This record gives sequence, structure tokens and C-alpha cells, in this order.
Amino acid sequence: MTETGVGVQDAGLPAMLERAERLARLRHAGQTDKGGAEYWRHPARVSAGCRSGEAKIAGWLHDLLEDTGTTADELLELGFSEAVVRAVELDTRRDGEDYMAYIRAILAACDAADPATRHAGRIAREVKMSDLRDNMDLTRLTVVREADRRREAKYRRAYALLAAWPGRA
Repeated sequence: MTETGVGVQDAGLPAMLERAERLARLRHAGQTDKGGAEYWRHPARVSAGCRSGEAKIAGWLHDLLEDTGTTADELLELGFSEAVVRAVELDTRRDGEDYMAYIRAILAACDAADPATRHAGRIAREVKMSDLRDNMDLTRLTVVREADRRREAKYRRAYALLAAWPGRA
């Protein structure tokens, strides 16, 4: 075990999924969502909403780069595949980045000439769609404000763009 509490030995899909869950729970400990619930429940729902094994792993990890001190290099050192880590990077919106440009970048990766980028893009798209489905669920909030409704509308536009992608996920 490392100081993160996550082992780095070679592992198959079930072990990597478990490793991703442990890391997300550890790194998101003490964080809460907009509804006041423990934040780690969000990546749990995102992961559960994905079909492919790689997307389920990336679903657990998808907010780590944005919301914790975790780095992509650290995820690689912990044994997560390059495709999963690249998908997590694609699903990480940078400070000041236009939201719809960020969504279009995920789609651009889905159609990239480079097979590795294309694979990571398709994982990122699957994770982002699950993330958006969870974030659009306003029933998690005790009070729904106008800002929440505006954010939901933005997420619906992003989801429609991702869903309209003509490729095969």
C-alpha cells in the first residue's frame, strides 16, 4: 500500500474499479455536494451509470483532478491505464475554459485520428454523459434556485450535443 491507501500492483478490471472507488472516497472525504450529501456519492452514481469497465473506473476518478490535489501522473503511478487517465483529463474542465468548448473538446477526441486519443475520448464521453445525468437530477437539492435551473439548462444543452455524436460509443 502507498500513502494514498491504494496499492499499485498490476490488477484486472474488478481490482482497478475497487482501487478507483477507494481513491475517490479517500480524496473526496469531507467534501459535500450542493445538496449537502457526502461528495463521493456523486462519482459512485457516475460510475454506476456507465456501461464499459474503463468508463466505470473513470467515473469514480472523473472529479479528482478538478476537485482534489490528485494529478494525472499520480493516477498513472497508481496503475490506472493511460486511456482511463486521458479520459479523466478530458473530463476535467480547466479554470476559465468555456463550458461548451470543453464539451466540444471531448467530442473532438472521440473523432481523433490517433486511436489512443479516440479511445480515451469515447470513455470520456460516456463518463460525461453519466455525470450530466446525475448533475441534472435536481431532486437531490432541498431547495432549487434559479441558478440551479440555469445550470441544469446548460447541462441539458451539453448532454444533447454529446448524445447527438454520430459515432459508436
